[in-house]
Amino acid sequence: MIIGEHNILLHFYFFNEEYFGGILPIPNIKIRHGWHTLGYFHCNPDAPLGTSETIEITDFYDYTDDEFRDILIHEMIHYYLYYIGEDTRVRHGKAFKKMANEFNLMYGTNVTVKVDISMMKPNPNAGYFTKLSYKLFH
Repeated sequence: MIIGEHNILLHFYFFNEEYFGGILPIPNIKIRHGWHTLGYFHCNPDAPLGTSETIEITDFYDYTDDEFRDILIHEMIHYYLYYIGEDTRVRHGKAFKKMANEFNLMYGTNVTVKVDISMMKPNPNAGYFTKLSYKLFH
């Protein structure tokens, strides 16, 4: 699967409507290039709500559709819990685990706290130095 800002945004729109009732404002979307962190949600708690939230997904791996879905939904759960004020520290605590488990049961997703990257295929379009660091440190 090609990871690009437009692809993430299109899926964000769909998942926001389908799973979160469309309440999440559109976040900043960024592409990461590292191999270790698949997705990341961050925000500035001092900024007005709905202005600084950012979701990042790495383009290092050649994701299956399900892997990509699960990673993006993982980050959207963080965003949702932050947005409704249930987890302003953005952790993998009880609220996150409860919501992830509910998604897994209701929608057949596989949203987890950690993902085993040992069997994931690197994206053939990822940069040379990114692939080299993967070989050196993986």
